[in-house]
Amino acid sequence: MEMFRFIVRKLVEDRVALLGVILIMALIIAAIAAPVFSTFPEDVADFHPKNRLLEPDSMFWFGTDRMGSDIYSRILFGARITITIAVVAIGASVLIGVPIGLVAGYYHGWFSEMLMRVSDIFLAVPQIVLAIAIAQTLGPSIENVILALSATYWPFWARLVYAETRSIQNEVFVEASIALGASPFRVMVMHVLPNISSSIIVRTTIGMGGTILTAATLGFLGLGAPAPSPEWGRMISESREFLPEAWWYATAPGIAIFLVVMGFNLLGDGLRDILDPRIRRSVHRDK
Repeated sequence: MEMFRFIVRKLVEDRVALLGVILIMALIIAAIAAPVFSTFPEDVADFHPKNRLLEPDSMFWFGTDRMGSDIYSRILFGARITITIAVVAIGASVLIGVPIGLVAGYYHGWFSEMLMRVSDIFLAVPQIVLAIAIAQTLGPSIENVILALSATYWPFWARLVYAETRSIQNEVFVEASIALGASPFRVMVMHVLPNISSSIIVRTTIGMGGTILTAATLGFLGLGAPAPSPEWGRMISESREFLPEAWWYATAPGIAIFLVVMGFNLLGDGLRDILDPRIRRSVHRDK
């Protein structure tokens, strides 16, 4: 609890990280309360020919798209898709990569080397290329986007946890636990994992921004959520044939992607500074 209060206090003091928190909270609130905040919640996926490609005004704050739907409302509902993809894909990547990294880092021998070589194979292929190949093979859908992103992201956590585990494997507290008869599973879960959790948290936070950007790229290429889903990347893709006249069509979802990705990156950088072990030690010195 003391560490949590310390992190909150440092985030409040760090204006850049606090901006990241505000942007992420805005995304979460927009996703949860989209029906409340949207001006035309019932028309997100409907066709309204008379409202087609209207400029922003007092009624349609961000203008309308080629279907005549309110872009502002579609962006709010699109936040739900964005959060779903990012949270599930990153969660699956962590659940796959962290155990693999722990086992490979703790043990030595051919099995450990095999696990790392498998992750190296995935890392050798550019992430976006691999995600496109998987999504293209499976077909456009939110589920397939999540599967493609999970399959391409888990090696980053595996490599991180592997390196962190190897770095603290010979620490006194680890050797003491082994000497007292603790099982390898207990050592990894109760002693190694808590001591590398800060690195995992930072990587996860920054990875959320990268996941959202990659998901938007897949949507732009037509490999994301199928139409008429209000997915931000697909909205930008649909706007290309109406540029530059309908400039608002691509601008609104583009700004939304930029702000959300920047929010996660700013928060990740702030957490990296706060969770630095040297800073954590300063908490005890200040007591």
